[in-house]
Amino acid sequence: MAKVCDSQREAADEAAEVLSNLHVDDVHSLNDKDPEPDAHGQGGYRFDTPEHQQQLREQRTQLWNWLKGVGAHMFKEGINLTKISLPVCLFEPRSFLERLTTNWEYNSLLVAAAACADPADRLRYVVAFAVSGLCRQVSFHKPFNPILGETYQAVYPNGIEVYCEQISHHPPISSWQVYEPEGKFVFFGNGNWVAGIKGNSVKGRQTGTNCVTFASDGASVEYELPGLQVKGVLWGTRVLKYSGQMVFKDVKNGLTATIDVDPQPQAGFLTGWFRAKKAVHKPDQVVGKLCRGDTVIDTCHGNWLHYFEWDKGANGGRAKRLWDIRTASVTPAVAVADPLPSDCRNREDVVFLKAKDQPKSQEWKLTLEERQRRDRKLRKEGGGVNEH
Repeated sequence: MAKVCDSQREAADEAAEVLSNLHVDDVHSLNDKDPEPDAHGQGGYRFDTPEHQQQLREQRTQLWNWLKGVGAHMFKEGINLTKISLPVCLFEPRSFLERLTTNWEYNSLLVAAAACADPADRLRYVVAFAVSGLCRQVSFHKPFNPILGETYQAVYPNGIEVYCEQISHHPPISSWQVYEPEGKFVFFGNGNWVAGIKGNSVKGRQTGTNCVTFASDGASVEYELPGLQVKGVLWGTRVLKYSGQMVFKDVKNGLTATIDVDPQPQAGFLTGWFRAKKAVHKPDQVVGKLCRGDTVIDTCHGNWLHYFEWDKGANGGRAKRLWDIRTASVTPAVAVADPLPSDCRNREDVVFLKAKDQPKSQEWKLTLEERQRRDRKLRKEGGGVNEH
């Protein structure tokens, strides 16, 4: 037992030493002439601009003070981030409910999907919509965890309405409904964010249902999101990377699409025996296929930071590159002027952080968390069926 404790202390001491020697690394920037990153690099979205470096220094000083209270076991055992109270230095002045609407700012792709007569073309656009949203989730700070019963209402410039609500505290589940103004589609679902920190990195994933139902034939497309990892939490360059598989299903029309995000090269039979030429790994690559039953009818490729296209294309092959970050227009949602009293913008911790008063925000964050725990205990003691 003593050896375990010693190793934990050594890891923490090493982290503290690295933390005290932080410096500004070379500035990374995207190359407009080449939408693909260096095939030999590690990829990911890098928070390494001079502004990010300054924010990192300020944030890490507070993070380390918080970490001393958490304990050095984080470096060896890890911590479930959904079950502890984090310092407000990590947060942006928004709730996760409001943050969700940022992921859907390329919703013109759903409008295009609803206009398709061919279900396969429609699925192509839904996949492009889901992939395009990944690059909208690279915020330097994290949003506040919503309180049970918290809501958010907003409207996109094209008239699409969005309604979000926190429907569970434990586990934390957010629910949403997004309506096209003419009723051509409804995008709905729920998300349970799970994340943990171990050493110098955070791994997480938004699990839950993502479903788009179209009025033209009543068909629905369901899909799931990939996982993500944030490296450089306490020292080094901070990088956010996505990886994993996204599966899209249109059961009514017998269609599926399987998309791999940042797939790692796999050695083939001959490669393993004769050390043949090593497969080239392109960081942040997105590749996949569209199938009708067991038949592959199209393949796709792209990069979640830059673009996405189908090889055969939609609309008779006239539309192949369905999303390109350099040309696609972003349409942020605008919060309604007369929201419900439960609107997330009314939270005191959010209000004070927006006013740049971190101490007051931290104080209110702890107050609201304690109130939520007390309310949950009262519901349980009152015989509630659920412990939400």
